[in-house]
Amino acid sequence: MSAEDEDGIMYFGNENGLLEFDGTHWELYKTPFFTPITALKIVWDKIYTSGNNEIGYFSRNRRGRMVYHSLKDKLTDDKEFPYIWKIIENKGDVYFTADSSVIKWDGEILKRIRSNQYLTMFKVEDELLVSLYGNNGGLAKVENDTFRIVNKDFSFGNDYAWEILKKEENKWLIFTSENGIFELDPNSYQTKPWQNEANQYFLQDSTYLYYVEKFRDSLFISSTYQKGVVIFDKNGQIIKKLDKQSGLLSNYSPYPTADRRGNVWLTSGFGLQYLQYFTENEQLNFEPLAKVRYIKIGDSSVYIRDSSHTISLSKKKSNSLDLYFSVPSFLMEEIQFSYYLEGFDAGWSEWTTNTRKEYTNLPGGKYTFHLRARYIKQSDLKIAPFKFKLEIPIPWYQYPVSYAVFIILFGLFIFGFVRFRTHRLSVTNKKLENIVKERTSELRSQKEQLKQANEELKTINNELDNFVYRSSHDLVAPLKSLRGLISVAGMSNDPYEIKDYFKLMNVSITKLEEFIKSIMDFSTNTKKPLVMQRVKMDTIIDSIIEDLKYYENADKVELIRAYNSDFEIKTDPKRLNIVLSNLVTNALKYHDFERGDKPFIKVCAKIENDSYVIEVEDNGSGIPKEHQDKVFDMFFRAHQGTDGSGLGLYIVVDTLNVLNGKIDFTSKTRVGTTFRIVLPLID
Repeated sequence: MSAEDEDGIMYFGNENGLLEFDGTHWELYKTPFFTPITALKIVWDKIYTSGNNEIGYFSRNRRGRMVYHSLKDKLTDDKEFPYIWKIIENKGDVYFTADSSVIKWDGEILKRIRSNQYLTMFKVEDELLVSLYGNNGGLAKVENDTFRIVNKDFSFGNDYAWEILKKEENKWLIFTSENGIFELDPNSYQTKPWQNEANQYFLQDSTYLYYVEKFRDSLFISSTYQKGVVIFDKNGQIIKKLDKQSGLLSNYSPYPTADRRGNVWLTSGFGLQYLQYFTENEQLNFEPLAKVRYIKIGDSSVYIRDSSHTISLSKKKSNSLDLYFSVPSFLMEEIQFSYYLEGFDAGWSEWTTNTRKEYTNLPGGKYTFHLRARYIKQSDLKIAPFKFKLEIPIPWYQYPVSYAVFIILFGLFIFGFVRFRTHRLSVTNKKLENIVKERTSELRSQKEQLKQANEELKTINNELDNFVYRSSHDLVAPLKSLRGLISVAGMSNDPYEIKDYFKLMNVSITKLEEFIKSIMDFSTNTKKPLVMQRVKMDTIIDSIIEDLKYYENADKVELIRAYNSDFEIKTDPKRLNIVLSNLVTNALKYHDFERGDKPFIKVCAKIENDSYVIEVEDNGSGIPKEHQDKVFDMFFRAHQGTDGSGLGLYIVVDTLNVLNGKIDFTSKTRVGTTFRIVLPLID
């Protein structure tokens, strides 16, 4: 379905909304939920549409853009919409024709006029005439929102009027689908068959008339269900038959629409076609007009209504714009344009088929855009020119007053700059004096820092001497013990005695091995870079158990894992192993196995307050209170009667510092000790 407005703009209903064509540019105005349009009618400044349980109209807003207004909620009886196939205007009211009813819109409400028969409705002169379907049908007038029968004889078993058109003054034609064409007297509403070639054609079997449109004052074009379109004159003489073989996209083009030039638009499910009626010297009953249809400014569009329209750009808008123009009723291939922006261009442009002109960075001011066009096929055809005014705000800095202000400000700037430079030199001199004082103070401070650093180096050197001395002692003592035991074992012949000596040798070797391992752990933590990766807690604990399985009394202590078996932690696995290995080894080493309760070591791991928390708890002998503030010192032994290097907890703290971790503990003599480690949670 399609229609043309008084300016020559064509509108087509399609599956997504209303399609607009001005001869050059296409624009789609979407309906709610992209519902299709099956019927449309232009009534003054509104385009009424219907389709797919929706009814309403399009109208232009103040910017000239089409906006849809739904009338669906205006129906007074119920919300069910039948299929609307035709829209008619009469005396200010709009009628939507459905299968067995007519919906009337008076500007405020929708009212349904019902019938117990299928019907079609048409406008004849200033009256509304209805054709009722079936043997009990006929022709009826719409009076006071009811149907009054005016011709009972015009009835068929399976047909009714599909179109009623004016042939000439006081003579009308009624077109049926299967029963031919009839002449209608608009005064008496009597009918009689229209005897001619066209009528005989439509009386043939399988030639079903669907729709008829009158064009060029005396011609008719009719669509059929499957035999294309037929063009005939007011005397019923067939002029042309067109079907798919002769170039149509489809044999079913339901609603041919003639434009004001007398050319025909055909729509079908396969697309849109334009049938141009060729004449040597085209005579028009209207004056074509070259128009600037709309202007694009940035992302927005402004539609131009007429030549009196003045476009004013706001200060926030860009000074660049695109103008799109056309000559409605003419295709872009037929037209050439020439334009001239008064106030900017030097003169008229060359003739061109380009329908768009872009201006960028226009200075502020007032302009008038002139547009003219010519028909390529007929140079003497007059096309009215078009013009409109354009106003671009002048930036404030381009006004004469602004220039005067700029000069004054520039003079003040020079004066201020000289004053500033003078003040700056004075400030610079003072700064230099302060810098000399600060440097002198810094030299004194650096001297004190060097003195303090020297003292710290002496302290570190003493600690290093102590470390070397203690390390040498702890390394040599087991070796001397081992050498003595080997010498004594060599003088004995008693195998049981020799076996005891071997056990004592193993103890010395174990001490030496533990001390060397402590030194290696200390070296690893100091030199090797961090390698952060995810590791299961079970993997760390299993490694520690494997290292301690031959440790004395290891089989007597129960290791409790108080965490989920799949618990993972992202850290440096080697350094975490050093920390936990020292804590678990100490818990095993300092157990009192003569006490009656069952020895245990409990390892707990969890996430708390965006941190990993690991706790190592034992029920060993505990740390005496007087030693608790020294347990993390190098070479400190809280239990002097036991073996150990005194480096274990020192290495634990040193390693956790590298991991950005913390450690604290609680301990009670003969109850046990709990060490708590907190490590940062890393994504």
